[in-house]
Amino acid sequence: MIYYYSGTGNSAYVARKLADKLGMDAVDIGERIKNGVMDAIHDDTVILVTPTYCWRLPRIVEDYWHQIEVEGKTLYLVMTCGSGIGGAPVYEEKMAREKNLVYGGAFEVIMPENYIAMFDAPKAAEARGIIAEADKTIERIAERIATKKAGQKNAGLLGRLLTAINGAYYALFVKARPFYAKENCIGCGECEKRCILANVKLEAGRPVWYDRCTHCMACMNYCPVEAIEYGKKSAGKFRYTLEKVLEK
Repeated sequence: MIYYYSGTGNSAYVARKLADKLGMDAVDIGERIKNGVMDAIHDDTVILVTPTYCWRLPRIVEDYWHQIEVEGKTLYLVMTCGSGIGGAPVYEEKMAREKNLVYGGAFEVIMPENYIAMFDAPKAAEARGIIAEADKTIERIAERIATKKAGQKNAGLLGRLLTAINGAYYALFVKARPFYAKENCIGCGECEKRCILANVKLEAGRPVWYDRCTHCMACMNYCPVEAIEYGKKSAGKFRYTLEKVLEK
């Protein structure tokens, strides 16, 4: 079984592609987290597909993993990223050991950047080119998993150093306070619907952000009128969702 968490569609896309190639089902654990579903996972081969947040799994996924019962034989991690997964494989091996699973390793899939609180997202034509290359990577990953070949298990010194800043990143940068809605907000509630942590609430027809943000960027990127900003950092940036770039 393939389990995935996705903010703006990248990891969902990879998970579904892998599921199709491997003849498996893909389960959205983001929906499980949102709805408080704590059902145990019972699968010989568990494939977890997630974004990379500061060279590590999103904490929301790690926290969920620690809480649920997992029974199986092997764990593979497939991580979408804008540039690389850093030292994530080291931490993921610990996740496998915690559940008494064999660690099959980690695979990275370069996908279009969506983290517009810090970076620029590629526009549609460039994003489609990145996704086309990702399709080739997904094919190779499926072949490796199907033949029980391992992914990356070591991170190297640079990878470890990059991932070491993860704690500081969460403490200093993962904040909801800078989010706000501009005057063109239409009160449609898309941001509230998209928030996995129920951190966005419509109050008097306007979105309000609380303090449980995971910086998935779904509220901002899925806004149909681009009314949501993250301080001054997102101004003028292309709003990326996988659906948007593939439908053009």
